[in-house]
Amino acid sequence: KHKWLHALGLVPARVMPPSSLRVQPPDATRSPYDAPPPPPGSMAAKGAALAAQDAAFDHASLRWEEPKAKRARLAANIDRRPLQGDTDKTVYVRNLAYRADEGALAEFFGQCGELVDLRLGRGDDGRSRGFCHVAYKTVDGAEKALQLSDTSFYGRDIVVQMAKSEEERNAERDARRANRPPPPPPQGCWFCLSNEKDTHLVASIASESFVSMDKAGVVADHCQIVPIEHAPSFAAMAPSAAEEMWRYLDALRKCFAAGGGGDPPSGGEDGTDNGRDVVVFERHLALRSKGGNHCHVNVVPVPRARSGKAKKIFEQAAKKLNFEWCSIPKPESAMDAQAALLEHVGDGEYYAVHLPDGSILVRKIGRGEPHWMSFGREVLGHLLGCPERTSWQECLETEERETARAAAMKASFEKFDIMQE
Repeated sequence: KHKWLHALGLVPARVMPPSSLRVQPPDATRSPYDAPPPPPGSMAAKGAALAAQDAAFDHASLRWEEPKAKRARLAANIDRRPLQGDTDKTVYVRNLAYRADEGALAEFFGQCGELVDLRLGRGDDGRSRGFCHVAYKTVDGAEKALQLSDTSFYGRDIVVQMAKSEEERNAERDARRANRPPPPPPQGCWFCLSNEKDTHLVASIASESFVSMDKAGVVADHCQIVPIEHAPSFAAMAPSAAEEMWRYLDALRKCFAAGGGGDPPSGGEDGTDNGRDVVVFERHLALRSKGGNHCHVNVVPVPRARSGKAKKIFEQAAKKLNFEWCSIPKPESAMDAQAALLEHVGDGEYYAVHLPDGSILVRKIGRGEPHWMSFGREVLGHLLGCPERTSWQECLETEERETARAAAMKASFEKFDIMQE
């Protein structure tokens, strides 16, 4: 038996046909919210336009928006144009509350004088970073703003200082980096000699770097050049250490080109040449949870009959993973290589491949971007025709075999070793 609301006999909408739901009763009056359109150009018209845009925007899609797309959308709305105004009339404000926006800041600092520009520091996610620059039309305005230092604003005591030029900021940052003591190496780092892990693999030691056999190499004489200090990457290490590693790399190139190495081939595919080129790769990931990355540059000898295909196979692998390489012409020195890498990647993470002709392929790894940890081994395994050795876990050997490999490499490398110069 149906029960009726207030005994009015109302028919539930779910049982009514759609045509009945659209019928307007004959005694219906006009909605009081159905106001006539505002005059063009009025504030009401502008508000109505914004409301229409807001209504047209698909707010429901934000709930399911991909993180990468959200970051791109927020980053596109950040004002990144250069700050207008003179440096001697601009103040720098820090310790701002994160909820303080540009409007509140303009109202607060506008009491000191006419503003030329105001820039609130925001991250890629659009959130405030707690500082801003305020440019005034006159020096007097900037001086009055300095008096607001230690004033409470949105519950925080702000700090107001005169802004510095870009040259001054860069000089101070470089000075801080130069005077920063190196952090202690993390306990358990396999590449730190001080931890005495697998030192039987070392083939040569210089003053700031050493050459070690890879513990589970793609080929038997796959080796690594490693800085003694716990430096995160080749691009960021001290110039003297980079120069020494560059000399080691040149020496290894000569050794393999002359037919040397811990396990040289009996001959090329044509049976006439056992000289080899090298493909070098470096993976720099921050690895903060493990105490930071310790730079290690992998050097893998490749037969000359195959080395000419190195660039093509790395480009094909990049295409499959949906990224593109930046190409760096052959650097003349370690300093040139560091400068070129820093120009492309800054202080971020990267992957670099040094091709047999000396040119470098580099990919900057953006924050949050995935990267295949065994990328270099996978590509070189296919280039060398040994895909079964792309997994290092499958290539582990006994300590006796590792020691024999290191001894063979040491004997072959002796006349090329930079310590013999």
